[in-house]
Amino acid sequence: LFFFVLMLGVSSPLFAEESVFKHPITEKSLPSTLTELSRQIGGFQSMRSDFVQTKKISVLKFPLITKGRFLYAADYGVLWKIITPFEAEIVITSAGYFERKKGEMLAATPAGAKPQIQSYLNAFLLLFSGKFKELQQLFSLSFLQSGNDWVIGFTPRGGLAKVIQNIQLSGSLAARVDNLSIKEVNGDFTKIQFHDTAYSTQTLSESEQKLFQ
Repeated sequence: LFFFVLMLGVSSPLFAEESVFKHPITEKSLPSTLTELSRQIGGFQSMRSDFVQTKKISVLKFPLITKGRFLYAADYGVLWKIITPFEAEIVITSAGYFERKKGEMLAATPAGAKPQIQSYLNAFLLLFSGKFKELQQLFSLSFLQSGNDWVIGFTPRGGLAKVIQNIQLSGSLAARVDNLSIKEVNGDFTKIQFHDTAYSTQTLSESEQKLFQ
């Protein structure tokens, strides 16, 4: 379940010396750039990308690096297809969190199993939707921009704050997501970098739709 909870990414070098969390959004309304970014991202039906994930867990000496393909579909959810160093698929939808290998289900965690799980799923899916106003119900937001590069900081409210210290989402204009990061309160982290990303306003093909079933 915590594949997507154990993340800490590296933001753009432009922000290496300045934390986004020093720039909280204190007004209920979003900055104009963030509003436009929300509109642009929300206009896409899907995001397809190669990814590199580096996961560091405090009890392990070395980080685990995985690579593969990523698919976000607004009407379906998120699919991580891990290719190396092992093969597996992680599917995250509003219905739950699922792991499978070669078509065989390895684990399934329904969204309704625990209230906290539902919060995780909702938050994770919203990150890729561009619905930052909705995310303000779950997080306090911070925003930093330098030229075409941007980073959004999310500080969790309520139950999520017991597990997650913060989340960072960074990218460039117009509407490109390059890094996702979530840092846990216990110091564990993972960084996920997206490469060769393509966005589409078209609905998924039938074969892609079946990947979420």
